[in-house]
Amino acid sequence: MHGEILGRRYAKALFDLTKDTPNRSAVASLLTGLGRELDERGALADACLNPRYPAPAKRALLLEAARRAGAGDIAAKFLVLLLKKNRLSFLSAIASAYQSLLDEEAGRRRVTVTSARPLDQQEQNALTRKLESVTGRTISMEVAVDPGILGGLVVRSGNVSYDASLKGQLDRLRRQLVAT
Repeated sequence: MHGEILGRRYAKALFDLTKDTPNRSAVASLLTGLGRELDERGALADACLNPRYPAPAKRALLLEAARRAGAGDIAAKFLVLLLKKNRLSFLSAIASAYQSLLDEEAGRRRVTVTSARPLDQQEQNALTRKLESVTGRTISMEVAVDPGILGGLVVRSGNVSYDASLKGQLDRLRRQLVAT
């Protein structure tokens, strides 16, 4: 929870700073890519998060990553700020919040749909159309399969979750029976 709150704060600040720049998508790609690399705890994470490496080397690495991504000076300075404030470990949360702000501004909504079985393309298209008509926004849907939900769907968008799964219905019924 702490990481999400920090992520939103830093992302909002960066989003406001980059409002007049045409390369916001490059900034989002940079944050997402670096965040993923740091989460995977590979060589980049070791170089950026290990206190044995000198700060100037870390700074040079981050500046080069920003330059290669074409993210601009603001993004580069932002990464250096995260390094100075020891906040690089929150980069994935920042990237996610930044992407959410971009999506909100563009009228898009990201949703994750979990089903008990794989959805074919027709079902995905129908669900996308239905969600777009309900939300009034363009939907970017990620589909996951979890046989544990037994049947139905679970749709998540941000902090909102709609559980129309058989497992969810059984759990609610069990809670009602126990409460009476």
